[in-house]
Amino acid sequence: MSRVVLDGAVLGLGFFNEQSRTGIYRVAENLIYGLHRSPDIELAITGTQHLPETLGFLQKNYPNAGYPVLNTPKDLRYAHFENSLVSAFAYKSLPQKLIREVFTRLRARLKPGYNPVISALEQYDVYHSPFLPTPAGLEALSKPARVITVHDIIPYLFPQYFGEWNVSITKQILNCIKKGTYPVCISESTKNDLCEATGVSPDRVFVVPLAASAEKFYQVRDNEEIEYVLKKYGISVHKRYLLSLSTLEPRKNIERTIRSFIKLIEQEKIEDLNLVLVGTKGWDFEAIFDEIKANPSLRDKIIITGYVEDKDLAPIYSAALGFVYPSLYEGFGLPPLEAMQCGTPVISSSRSSLPEVVEDAGILVDPTDEEAIAGAMLQLYSDKNLHLALSKKSLAQAQKFSWDKFTEQHLQIYRQIC
Repeated sequence: MSRVVLDGAVLGLGFFNEQSRTGIYRVAENLIYGLHRSPDIELAITGTQHLPETLGFLQKNYPNAGYPVLNTPKDLRYAHFENSLVSAFAYKSLPQKLIREVFTRLRARLKPGYNPVISALEQYDVYHSPFLPTPAGLEALSKPARVITVHDIIPYLFPQYFGEWNVSITKQILNCIKKGTYPVCISESTKNDLCEATGVSPDRVFVVPLAASAEKFYQVRDNEEIEYVLKKYGISVHKRYLLSLSTLEPRKNIERTIRSFIKLIEQEKIEDLNLVLVGTKGWDFEAIFDEIKANPSLRDKIIITGYVEDKDLAPIYSAALGFVYPSLYEGFGLPPLEAMQCGTPVISSSRSSLPEVVEDAGILVDPTDEEAIAGAMLQLYSDKNLHLALSKKSLAQAQKFSWDKFTEQHLQIYRQIC
């Protein structure tokens, strides 16, 4: 049996802030779920950030697990005090959100981080961070072995696409890897980037692909359910639509997606097709909205939903004519996999990790070639046989990935490094 400490900071961040439940959160969520179910794991938790929210996550999702939380007594007292005030109000109610926001801002200024008890960590075999750098105090210890999930190093490779925090945290992650931490990358592409950037031996780096939740992402055939969800987000039920889902930021290449869609509509004189953009505003998102404003005659064909609840994603994916994701660079690319699991044909980038995920089940294009993107859109719009073939291939390709495999590969890694 392996004794594992998991940094729950990402889980805490996403617990009260649903808009933070991005791919990194999903990885951490499924990692703790898999470790919780495994009879080969004795699990403990620490929180290097967002400790009160991490305790809230554990209380709500694993109330009877009794996991030790290996933070200092002072930090735990403060976190429990904060949670006692917050829990006096209904979960997700406006007063609770306001109080949590006040505490979050105070912590950001007065106490942005928390400290695990180093002497307690020595009793464990593995310390695993699903995102943040491992604590510096671990470097002098013979155990636990240190593991960090590396989702990508894109802020290091292309800092122009990110804000200061993302660039800084990525550099910190790279520095902690240089000092002996075992990286677990989510794609071969990310592994190659990491080894080149740090000089770490490829033999020391593991690759564990992600998966899409079978409970959240599946092919929806109930027309009434689909119609209800589409109307909820202002999506026309009388027109077909191409779907894009991502944080609205430059790296996701949404501006070219919009321009390619406009080329298609204007050149082919298409009236019955919309473009639906799902996602929250990210860093430097203004250019995306400028692109839409520059084409007022087509503004009613581009629908921006904002954040969509998890329970509504499968109907939106399933009803789409195609999923368009020509991202400039990805560490893995969960949205195309989610779309494929819903049976939706995918147009994706031929760069970075995306070909690993999509393979021949979708249409891969140069993400800088707007003609190619528009041409792929036209193929899905006009060729019903291609659409059907890609839908079947998508479902088959998605079956290659599962969270059970993800968990088992982590258990193998823990056994190998201990």
